[in-house]
Amino acid sequence: MVNERKTIDGALFEKMILGGVANLQKNAQKVNDLNVFPIPDGDTGENMYLTLQSGLNELLREGTDTIGAKAHAMAQGMLLGARGNSGVILSQLFYGLSEGLKGQTESTVIQLGEALKTGVKYAYGAVAHPVEGTILTVAREAVENICESHYENMTVEEFFSGYLVEMKK
Repeated sequence: MVNERKTIDGALFEKMILGGVANLQKNAQKVNDLNVFPIPDGDTGENMYLTLQSGLNELLREGTDTIGAKAHAMAQGMLLGARGNSGVILSQLFYGLSEGLKGQTESTVIQLGEALKTGVKYAYGAVAHPVEGTILTVAREAVENICESHYENMTVEEFFSGYLVEMKK
C-alpha cells in the first residue's frame, strides 16, 4: 500500500534524518569523489556527514515532537558542528528550513516546499561569491522544479521522491 500521508510531523522528520545520515555515512566516499570545486579536497562527504551527525545528536535530544522543534534542534546542532565549506552550506540549508518550519506542529508539502526555498536563500547568503554548478545550484533548481510541478496535491512520499529526482537531474 502506498503511503498517502499529506503532512510530516517531528517523528517522521526524525526518521527521515536518521535514514539520510546513515545513507550519507555509507556513501561519504562517493561524495568525496564528486567534489572538484574549488579543489578536489577529498573530504566533502565526510564533512557533510559529520555536520549532519552533530545535528542529529541535537535532534535526538529534543523532547518536543513537533516538526518545528525537531528542525530547529537539527539546525542548531549543525550550525555548531559544521565542518568545512560543505558543512557550513549544508547547515545553512537546514537553518533556513528550520526558519520556514518555525512554530509548526506538522507541515504540508506546500509548507515544506516554502521552507526548502528559505533554506536555499540562507545557503546562498552564507557564501560570499556563490558559484553555479555546485551544491547551491542543485538545492535551488531541485526545489524550484518540484514546487512548479503541482506539488500541492502530492503526498509527502511523492514530494520527496520527486525532489530527489530533481536533485539528480
